[in-house]
Formats: sequence, structure tokens, C-alpha cells
Amino acid sequence: MLSGCSASIQSLASGPTVTGTPTININSSLASASCTTTSCIAISTSQFGSRAVNGPTAELYSTSTKTWTQFNVPFEPQQISSSSCWSQGCLISGSSIELSFLWKYSAGIVSQLTLPADYQAATALSCISNEQCALIGYNKSFSALGISFSQDAGVSWSSPSALPSSYSPIGAISLSCTDDANCLVSATHQSSNTALLYATHDGGVTWVKRNISNTWSQLQSLSCINLKCVGALTDSSGNNFVVRSKTFGRIWTKISTSNSGILNMSCSGISNCVIIGTNKKGEPWVETLHNDSLVVNKVAYVSTPLNSVSCNATTCVVVGNTAVAAVPLSS
Repeated sequence: MLSGCSASIQSLASGPTVTGTPTININSSLASASCTTTSCIAISTSQFGSRAVNGPTAELYSTSTKTWTQFNVPFEPQQISSSSCWSQGCLISGSSIELSFLWKYSAGIVSQLTLPADYQAATALSCISNEQCALIGYNKSFSALGISFSQDAGVSWSSPSALPSSYSPIGAISLSCTDDANCLVSATHQSSNTALLYATHDGGVTWVKRNISNTWSQLQSLSCINLKCVGALTDSSGNNFVVRSKTFGRIWTKISTSNSGILNMSCSGISNCVIIGTNKKGEPWVETLHNDSLVVNKVAYVSTPLNSVSCNATTCVVVGNTAVAAVPLSS
């Protein structure tokens, strides 16, 4: 079943140059990007040792004007754990020194929401359409991970359902839902350094394990539409690949990447994606996927790591410690 996962590492073609510009507030490192149809919000955190000098701020990218402006947020997070958007808004979760939080970004405003009852934090989000979103977090009533769904952009949430107990509640969790019944979830096994993949077709009531190789150590940045999915894979040897499935995670095929250290990937649909990471020299790199063709983008004026990438229908933005850049998907 996994015979299609034997792609070899190969040199990739070069794509257009991605040119960075300095962040507006050079003292604040941008750690997370989230894009609606018309804009992207990039949020700074203190996780890299910086502190906002003039109060908590973010940066807002307008797709129409192609410019960045400063933007206020309620407080400066210590960490952003997850974000996900629909056409007109985003949910963003994270933590400060004192609390875990859930924010909504819409129409140029960031507002605070209340986490679902019994959740200590939201570690993974997946927004589908029309303000439908799913949330995974550590649920005190289960003493394990749980999943809940919202039909009103995070204002109210359904009663939680427990995730499989074999998932580790610590570490990266990747979630992609195609509607409020069908979701794919990847996380680390609680007793081994291997990736686990489960699917639900009834909103988390029951879960079906997907048989993936025990050499897969992490499967992240999942993005699914109907039965088709794309994700970023790291194996036990440290190799990195973009992987595709046409069977909602039952069978996967690999697309080689030429660099090591995939940090994040974001897609418009499942055919156009931007991947960021660090090459073997410790330098930031960007790759662009169009259908099954993966190209390496030259990176200019970006001297520090890129931390996050997010895409809307036409553009992806990449943000980092000192630089921001837009990557047109038509390039």
C-alpha cells in the first residue's frame, strides 16, 4: 500500500525570487501568519526573546494594496499554537505568561473569545467555511485530547469528543476537517517517536486508524478537500517530503524536497503550497508547489529564520524574526 512512498531525493528547479522587507517593528519577531480572502495578519510573540516596546502589535498585509501596516492586538502572546481561517476571518490560539487564549480576527479587529468548557488550551484549529471550525485541545474532563466544533466562528462549541488515547497530548498536532463530520488528525504516539494518523467520519465520536509507516516521525500542515489531502512529512532519518493522498489519508505518495528542515507549509486548496524551513547551512529557504511540481525559490534580503507561512487564494505570506514577504501563487 505504501509502495508509492519510495521517491528519491532529487534536484529541484529554481523558481522566482522571494524578496523580504523589514518588519515594521524590528524589536518584535513575527511568529504566526493567518490569511483571509483579502488580508493577512502576522502576530509577534516574545518566544524569541523580544518584547514589544510600544505595546502589543501585529502587522496587517492587504492583498489589494500589497502593503504592510501596524495593527493592535489585545496583548503580546508568548506563543501562538495554531491558527486557521475562513474567507472573512480567522481563529488564533496561543498562550501568554498568565493564560491560554482564543482570538478571532475579522474585519480589521481582533477580539477575545472564551475557550470551550473544560479545555485548558487549543492546540490545533481547522476552519472550513461559513464560520465552521474545529478545535483540538487538552480536555480536563477526559484528561486527554478532545475535539469540539463551532458553527459561529468560535462563539459557542459542541460537547467535546475524546481523541484516541494513543495520541500524545504534548507536541505538534495537525488537524484538517472537510466539514463538521470528517477530519484527519496527526500527532505523535504517546510512547514512541512516531507519527499517528486517525480519521473520523462522525465528528469525533469514532476514530479509524490510518496505517502509515513507522519510519514517519512527524506529519504536519495537513490540508484536505473532500478525499484529497497534502501534508509535510519528516521521517526517522530526518528527510523531509511533501506527501499527497487521494484517499483521505489511507494511501500517500511522496514529492521530494531538496532541503532539510521543513518548518511549516500552507496551501491554497491542495495544489498550490508554499513550504518554509532551514537548509543545511542554517539559512532560510522557500519552496513552492504547483500541482506536483516543486521548485526552490531564491530568497533575498531575509537573513534570519522564517517562522510561519499562510495562504489565501492568490498569495502566500511568509514572516520571520526580521522580515516579511509575499509569494504570489501565480509565479
